Amino acid sequence: MPETTRALLTAQAAAWQRILDHPFVSRTSAGSLPKATFDRWIAEDYFFVQSFERYLARLSAVAPDDEARSVLAGGLAALKPELALFEEAAAERGVDLTAEPSLLNLGYSAYLFTSVEEGWPVGITVLYAVEKAYYDAWASVRDTTGADTQYAGFIANWSSPEFAAYVEQLAGLVDRESLTPAMTLAFDRVLRFELAFWDLVSA
Repeated sequence: MPETTRALLTAQAAAWQRILDHPFVSRTSAGSLPKATFDRWIAEDYFFVQSFERYLARLSAVAPDDEARSVLAGGLAALKPELALFEEAAAERGVDLTAEPSLLNLGYSAYLFTSVEEGWPVGITVLYAVEKAYYDAWASVRDTTGADTQYAGFIANWSSPEFAAYVEQLAGLVDRESLTPAMTLAFDRVLRFELAFWDLVSA
């Protein structure tokens, strides 16, 4: 693992383990997550992904070169079927996707946009942190649940070989940057937001 991402992940090893051990993740793996919890997550995360799409477009606009823009273009393209996945699940489960998002969700979404204003190194660190957290969490669900799980579509979306390759491409972009205190803080903030987000929907 190259130096920058290795330093970020090593410094956050304890928080990373809390993500993997979070009750939302472990109960999803066990198939014991209450329906109301997953339904709330669908509504909250749908709003977040909509915000994430706008953030990714803004980050692409400040990307330093064609290689970075190409990687982010792939991420943007993947969000269309991802949003459709949420919409299909919401229709099946009777979830209102127009419900008012939580203040935490609004704050997390706003932070995405703020990170772009801090410049490319911070913005790409945030993107890597979000996607790496999702890949590792859903890969752990994939590895500990059966093929007949009701969450199969979401597992496939965030733990596929294609998504793993995308996360590695993002790591490569982060590793082109020299680590700064601002990048370290951004990475920490994303992990705190992710844990708080899952706490919120699991409450």
